[in-house]
Amino acid sequence: MATFVVVHGAWGGAWSWNKFVVPRLRASGHMVFAATLTGLGDRTHLAHPGVDLDTHVQDVANVLFYEDLHNVILVGHSYGGRV
Repeated sequence: MATFVVVHGAWGGAWSWNKFVVPRLRASGHMVFAATLTGLGDRTHLAHPGVDLDTHVQDVANVLFYEDLHNVILVGHSYGGRV
């Protein structure tokens, strides 16, 4: 099966994938990791003027690194697609 990393859009969080997408992918036997970008979702407390696209790219790279993920399917919704 596949490993998915899903990235939410602006003003969202990892929670935005949890109602429909994550359960369906997992029910099909896939592994799913939902990232929350710095300054958004449950990480709004980390917002500051220096948070930008590069910060969010690093957030996703950190998920890949710390979870030791390789050959993933990366899915981004709206702004998450740009990241």
